[in-house]
Amino acid sequence: MSPEEIDACMAEAWQKQANGEIDAAMRLYQAVLAAMPQGHAGARLGLGQCYLEQRQPDLALQHLRAALALAPQSGAIRHLVDALAGNTTERAPDDYLRWVFDGHADTFDRHLAALKYRGPWMIRSLAERAWQPDASRALLDIGCGTGLNGPLFRPYASRLDGIDLAPRMIEQAKRRQVAGRPAYDRLAVAEIHQFLEQIPARVYDALLSTDVFIYIGRLERFFAQAARVLRPGGEILATIERGEATTPVQLMPTGRYRQSDSYIAELAASHGFQLADSLDAPLRVEQGVAEPGRAFRLVLGDSR
Repeated sequence: MSPEEIDACMAEAWQKQANGEIDAAMRLYQAVLAAMPQGHAGARLGLGQCYLEQRQPDLALQHLRAALALAPQSGAIRHLVDALAGNTTERAPDDYLRWVFDGHADTFDRHLAALKYRGPWMIRSLAERAWQPDASRALLDIGCGTGLNGPLFRPYASRLDGIDLAPRMIEQAKRRQVAGRPAYDRLAVAEIHQFLEQIPARVYDALLSTDVFIYIGRLERFFAQAARVLRPGGEILATIERGEATTPVQLMPTGRYRQSDSYIAELAASHGFQLADSLDAPLRVEQGVAEPGRAFRLVLGDSR
């Protein structure tokens, strides 16, 4: 194959993989490897993902390790290797998050609908129990993605900002409308911790976080900044994938993190938050299996 033919083959394989045509994608990846005896990191990565789809983690790990040997600078591939090898790390690398989310920005909402994803509606339920829709709050939607939280929380917001690490996700969020107007007042491409550390103290009434902690892993840095940027009585509305009671943070083979209830409770208390409400429900359904999740509303004490 010529370099152009290899690029075309990889593009077709990626598209078939994205469409769920796993066997066809694998044949194309294997054709690329046959044409490149020196190896091709993208083809190895693609095969690893395909074997994951087929629930063959040992073969997936074999190909992902081969991909990492060819591209040792890739934090994205290393994260997948760690996830399958059972190595719990601090957080998912930025290049992994951009790769996952920018690569699926155009079809992201349809994909979440197929998974029966409920994160935004879970935290909206908590807000409905406690808030009046009086457009009085300054809200920050961290890891806002395509903006699913926007229409749900616009009635509560005098100001609704959103940040996300993936530029193409932010482009989708910019298109989100409520009553013919943009759902968000401000949208920015930013890493969550860096954004929070750079803004003034006590500027927001609530932070919204759906399917974000599952990629941060360790949450100490986030909670420290949340306590700083929230006003007295400010709140965190967030979701987690519920982990084992004895393991504070665990990186799963999916590449996502789970946090234990006790870890969240201890971390919240140490930064002045009290648990005001929670809701347990499946976050999504993958391959017929419901992912146990929890939404919680944490309130910051007035004295700091």
